[in-house]
Amino acid sequence: MKKLPFRFAFVFVILLIITIPFEHTYIPDMGKCVSPYFEYLVRLSGRYLFNIGHKYIFQIISDSTGMYLHVFNLFVLALLGGFIWGIIDKKLNSYQKLLAGFMIVIRYYLAIQLLDYGFNKVFKWQFYTPEPNTLFTTLGNTPHDLLYWSTMGISYSYTVFLGVIEVIAGILLLFRKTTLLGALLSIAVLVNVLLINFSYDISVKVYCSFLLLLSALIILPNLKSLFIFFFKSENNPGSSSLHYEYPKQFRILYLTCKTLVILFILFDGLSDYVKAKNFNDDLAPRPLFHGAYHVSSFIENHDTLPPLETDKYRWKRMFIHRRGYLIIQFMDESMRDYMFSADTIHKAFYYGTKNDTLLNHLNYEKVNDSTLRLSGCIKGDSIQINLKKIDLSKLPVFQTQFHWTIDQY
Repeated sequence: MKKLPFRFAFVFVILLIITIPFEHTYIPDMGKCVSPYFEYLVRLSGRYLFNIGHKYIFQIISDSTGMYLHVFNLFVLALLGGFIWGIIDKKLNSYQKLLAGFMIVIRYYLAIQLLDYGFNKVFKWQFYTPEPNTLFTTLGNTPHDLLYWSTMGISYSYTVFLGVIEVIAGILLLFRKTTLLGALLSIAVLVNVLLINFSYDISVKVYCSFLLLLSALIILPNLKSLFIFFFKSENNPGSSSLHYEYPKQFRILYLTCKTLVILFILFDGLSDYVKAKNFNDDLAPRPLFHGAYHVSSFIENHDTLPPLETDKYRWKRMFIHRRGYLIIQFMDESMRDYMFSADTIHKAFYYGTKNDTLLNHLNYEKVNDSTLRLSGCIKGDSIQINLKKIDLSKLPVFQTQFHWTIDQY
């Protein structure tokens, strides 16, 4: 790698690694510590360079405007840093050792992220089973990202398959002899993920692009060897992978440290699943009252409201989300979300929006295992709602629909 491009790439990549927050269980989140300082630069560049007058998310998260401004700022800082570095360091003829260390940093960082995403898929934490309200939202009313998430969530085998591929790529990157294979596999994985992010408008486009860049940087020193291997008939193309050969007296220490680091990475990646005892989120316990409920009758001030499809007031279904939300679907198919909690001592449902100073509440009575009765007041009117729990496992989307032939059709 030429000196000037290397200096720029080194500064740019290292700055991105240490400034983008990424929460892990035990590995320190450097980005969380330093991001406030770089967010100050984001606001300065947004105001004085790009003249952004409207409110925007300046935090360095996901695909926020702040993230894009941050990448631009680091690009400029990397150019300046590489130029100043070149002035100060004129006498250095080679960056061979530094380049070898740089490659270790980026392949270990990439491996950690791939293992993190991979384990999330293997244990079904990322693409979880669609929530009850999602299952009853029509296809035409479902956003692109939620549509993809839900489609993945109903397929256990495919989700686990993708996770296993990411885990394998991450593990291969941890060892020098398999680094190139791991980088090639990660390129294939990340190109697919990036296309999905753009096609379904999933908001990790910038970070995924960065991980793809790291994969390309790992492969870059091996381009000549790969070209010879695939397009020429030479039997021994050699290898351009960069590494530092440790003296024999440090070999045992090196292997010990490497083993401990790899074990720590795996421990960090797997500890959450072990602590939660959740190795398949599809089978994990759900909160009390979680599920979908059909409103069999809706009585307002002693009058039973008919189930008219144009009614924007009468409930059609009620959903309890696993993350503490109550979602009401009205007869016109529109939905409204509320924060939710259940008081099992006083047998009451509390719900409301973030702006409500006082939460609404309805008393509940569990008639039997599948029937609930809610009563109370809504906007001054007395309400009694009878609900029948829907058996989600009987929905067509959860039925086994694999066919070897087309004869069934």
